[in-house]
Amino acid sequence: MSEADNGEMSKLLGDVFSRRDPPAVSTKFSPEKLEKLAALFGMKSLKEGLSSVALEEDSGEIVGAVLAHDFGKPPPDGISAMDLGSEPVISLIDELESAFLNTHSIRAEKYLHIFMIAVRDDFSRKGIAQNLLDSCVNQAKRSGYQIAFAEATNRFSQRIFLKAGFDVVCSIEYEDFELDGQRPFLDIKDEGACLLMELDISAKF
Repeated sequence: MSEADNGEMSKLLGDVFSRRDPPAVSTKFSPEKLEKLAALFGMKSLKEGLSSVALEEDSGEIVGAVLAHDFGKPPPDGISAMDLGSEPVISLIDELESAFLNTHSIRAEKYLHIFMIAVRDDFSRKGIAQNLLDSCVNQAKRSGYQIAFAEATNRFSQRIFLKAGFDVVCSIEYEDFELDGQRPFLDIKDEGACLLMELDISAKF
């Protein structure tokens, strides 16, 4: 993946998540903010060689992407300047990440964090997301990573992670999550829960 690819990938991720991810839609997480967040992590991932994209054969356009990074290395430059504390989705993910931190001794080049995965609408249901995830995990294994994990916020991603061999290690029901005395996800309680999912790469591959 190139630096130019990062811009196109980030735009795709921001667009798809803002329209199709239930907690992002529920809290009106803007595509512009999601795109900026993805771009920052994308630059970090670019240096680490951990993300994957799918290209349309004729046009060369990015039609799918998995954004992943080394969880044991510092967060990307510029992340502290973003107003993420006001976003319920980020607070939800942070809570699951805290659960992960409590059960693992984090160090660099061991833990792969799969941050976002998405496919363009007109290329959905073609197995692209599953192939991207498999490619990402296989690349991480070749690079010596031992554990992959993700916070799966929607049923689509939960299905593909389960199919790839990930296990559910923690969950937060949308109707139960509280932030500043409010329950921001009550309107998507039928979506179930956000899942912390984990894969022992060395054991599964």
